[in-house]
Amino acid sequence: MTQINARLSASGEAEITGSNGRTWNTSYGDLEAARQSVQETAAATAAAIDAPVQLVISDPAGERRMLVFANGDSQAEGAHAAAPELRGPGLRTPDLGGVDLRAPHAAAPGPGVPGVGSEEPAGLSLRRRRRPTAADFAASRPAAPRSPAQEGWQGAVNSVSGGALRLAPGAREVARREWRASAQRGLPGHKTVVFVNLKGGASKTTACYLAAATLGRVRGGNVLAWDNNENKGTLGDRAMPASHDHTAIDLLANVDRFATPSNAHELVNYVRAQGENKFHVLASQNQAGDKEVIDGAAFVQLHSVLRQFYHLALVDTGNASTAGTWQAAVEIADEIVLVAMNKEDSSKTLAATVDTLVEMGFADKLARGVLLVTQPPVPSKNRKHRLAANEERLNRIREHFGHYVRKIVIAPYDEALDDGADIIFENLSPATQEAYLEATAAIVDGL
Repeated sequence: MTQINARLSASGEAEITGSNGRTWNTSYGDLEAARQSVQETAAATAAAIDAPVQLVISDPAGERRMLVFANGDSQAEGAHAAAPELRGPGLRTPDLGGVDLRAPHAAAPGPGVPGVGSEEPAGLSLRRRRRPTAADFAASRPAAPRSPAQEGWQGAVNSVSGGALRLAPGAREVARREWRASAQRGLPGHKTVVFVNLKGGASKTTACYLAAATLGRVRGGNVLAWDNNENKGTLGDRAMPASHDHTAIDLLANVDRFATPSNAHELVNYVRAQGENKFHVLASQNQAGDKEVIDGAAFVQLHSVLRQFYHLALVDTGNASTAGTWQAAVEIADEIVLVAMNKEDSSKTLAATVDTLVEMGFADKLARGVLLVTQPPVPSKNRKHRLAANEERLNRIREHFGHYVRKIVIAPYDEALDDGADIIFENLSPATQEAYLEATAAIVDGL
């Protein structure tokens, strides 16, 4: 049986010997406090080893032997003659290399069960030992078992069995559930994400729209997709139309009306609701030009207003790193999403974009970010050769950009996105929808 011996003085000094023969010296306020603490030590050790502990206390009143249980109860084994009082000058202190064992950090527990073969009996003093809180109790709750499969062959079997069978979900369904949970995670305040590649036609607008649509469908409203092109962007062209053709320029002209949230209902006159996708689009200017209409300061002004109304803003950027709008968006962003087609020109320009971002001091922001690569169409002519070339290039992309971003997601080619017309989420292939679920989960994880 595990035994702890304690010699106590009238002034509260204690010499405690554990079952491994190691001895510690400490002191308490008085004799009664020493007795109580030693018994608490024994109870903590009993709880750790799931067995009673024999405690022998020698103090001016005599020697007492007792069994101490994990719940703190004790059972006396009998009393003996008084032991000599242990006084300060006569207190034996073992040679431990000058370590002061009265300090809270004096002896770190060794491996194994506390109080059995460790350097200090478990719970030497409950005053020093951290007691668990309600949060600790809640965290100790076992994870809820997964619900039965709803997808794949397992889900089909569960369905036709009428509930008689409850097969577990397969690996792909588990992954999708985890991505949904990540995408739905709560965020501390407003967050802004920018989609960048200095090359036009790199799929930034498509990626921004589909990420917003996925978040809207999985997470809920209060998501804004914002076309921040320095000239004329195409996000508004690919979005569902509204009853107005207002853009960011019109909102800027009336931005003072939204200095307070009380006029939030008027935003519908400037943004475009996207139906079942449950997010809003703010279009860029609708006239092409050769100069900036909204500069960096105007972007910051609009952003400071819009952040009051949206939990997430996804910003589709332009193609000029010298534009004030581009620089302001990257500066303000909480996360950067790199976007590219699996094509040589698109990925080469993206590499130059990354170099620019690093030179601007955004390497740390990039490290929290995501790269979304979209596969190109593969013509039937020389198909085998083209597939091999695409795979080789994709490996180069992974190798190069893996040094900069946290995660790389590959989206398949989807014919439903090829004509540049309105994006209809329901027309996307399941593989495309799954890729954007994975991408948006990764984006939220970075926030």
